[in-house]
Amino acid sequence: MALLFVNACIRGEASRTFQLCRAFLEAFAAAAPGVPILEHNLVNTPPTPIDPERLAKRETLCDNYTWNDPMIAQALDLQQAEAVLIGAPYWDLSFPSVLKVWVENVFVRNLTFRYENDVPIGLCQGKHCVYLTTSGSPIAGNDWGTGYIRATMDMLGLSEFSTVRAEGLDLMENDADALLRPALQEARLCAQALAQRL
Repeated sequence: MALLFVNACIRGEASRTFQLCRAFLEAFAAAAPGVPILEHNLVNTPPTPIDPERLAKRETLCDNYTWNDPMIAQALDLQQAEAVLIGAPYWDLSFPSVLKVWVENVFVRNLTFRYENDVPIGLCQGKHCVYLTTSGSPIAGNDWGTGYIRATMDMLGLSEFSTVRAEGLDLMENDADALLRPALQEARLCAQALAQRL
């Protein structure tokens, strides 16, 4: 049993999205001290994009159910984790590109999903995904990042999805700390609720 933290907070410790993640992780660790937290740090160790050569290799690994190859490690972590926390700032209507590369790397046939009558079936059933994000400008109805992550996780079987966000943090007329404060508290409460479910 583990919580997988997918860290796409490009600015590291200076990231306000990372502040949300840290609040979540601290609350989770306090509420579930026996549950390990595994991190995929996409900033310090970015996943490798899928190119034709890697795609061909992955297809062979999938055909042979070979899950001990380093290429499959991130997908295996996702499949084995009980819950997933994804932290990514709101960039260009979605999120940093490194998170999309991570998604491509965890879509591994016969491990995180399989086909049944040509329909993809998620193999990560019974897991919960939490998505945390912040933005300098108002997001309004342009939150394509959250929608994409929700759809991809649902396809892999993680149909339980929660999100916390703080927006408009860079507008001069706004008090960024005041806007971030309720999101931090919401992240803590979300972590405590998740800990109780595990």
